[in-house]
Amino acid sequence: MERRITPLLFSLSVALAVLLGWFTQARAQSERDKIIEQAKREGEVVFYGGFTVSDVAGFIKKFNSKYPFIRVHHLRAGAEKIMTRVLEERQAGRHTVDVIQARGFPAQVMLDKDVFTKYLSPESKIYPKGFKDPQGRWATMYVQTSVVAYNTNSVKPGEIKGWDDLLSPKWKGQMVIDREETEWFANMMEIMGREKGLRYMRRLAEQKLTMREGHTLMAQLLAAGEHQLGISLYGPRIEDLKSKGAPVEWVRTDPVIGFLYLVGVADRAPHPNAARLFLDFALSREGQTEITESRRISMRPDVKPNPPRLVEGLNVHPSNLELARNYDRLYKEFQDIFAKDAH
Repeated sequence: MERRITPLLFSLSVALAVLLGWFTQARAQSERDKIIEQAKREGEVVFYGGFTVSDVAGFIKKFNSKYPFIRVHHLRAGAEKIMTRVLEERQAGRHTVDVIQARGFPAQVMLDKDVFTKYLSPESKIYPKGFKDPQGRWATMYVQTSVVAYNTNSVKPGEIKGWDDLLSPKWKGQMVIDREETEWFANMMEIMGREKGLRYMRRLAEQKLTMREGHTLMAQLLAAGEHQLGISLYGPRIEDLKSKGAPVEWVRTDPVIGFLYLVGVADRAPHPNAARLFLDFALSREGQTEITESRRISMRPDVKPNPPRLVEGLNVHPSNLELARNYDRLYKEFQDIFAKDAH
């Protein structure tokens, strides 16, 4: 015999669902209130990340408008240097950092050494699969597209269409690359295939590349005309310089590697509650909107890049973080190929 749902039973079911939802929300708010109260007592948070002082200033200001009782200490360094510092501090028994933001490869090395603790931020729910850790150790704070860029006073539009064009004798001694571009190297090798990739990289190294340290510095030198071409520069940084009138442009190669910049709470954070609030804000719509002000690319579906052309129509190949497990070998290969012929 078929059971019928009476109006009374339906009303009770609705009331129960509403009550359970209220209890769940109230419990979450209670836990949130506890975190905030404990963060007030901690009073500070230490953040290691690659943001420039000017780029992070607006982000910290917005964070402090929401949490004025937390003082943010920011240490800026490249991803490899952050990785080295964090691992050396842990080995020495010093636990200083609360929140770590680093590019995928160095971040993966730290993940494999259990540097990050599990904290599933409520803000991470909206992020697509592949851009957050199911275990809650990290989420993608932003993405940087790795592009070939050029000075428009020296290079004509269309002269560089793809990776093979960089091998022309015309560009010998005219290109710059970061001295620690292991992640780009590894992903390109995977895309091309090892044999073809090694052959290409050796030919590229014969072009007598200049090796510098820092993607921001390289973009500035490119804009100043010191170099004609930059390899694996950040698309958002080039767009920022363009908006300020610099003679630079970037190439829509196929593929464009997307570097994931992960963020997570350190496993022995001295200010764990302030760290959770900082991470939540970094992943929130408000925090991500602020991040896009410096042209970085958000992976939140409700936050668009600035400008949209940073990703529109591109074949963005997410960096394969598993390649980081061969980091030492890949780093040595990159240095052996490029450093000996660099100038």
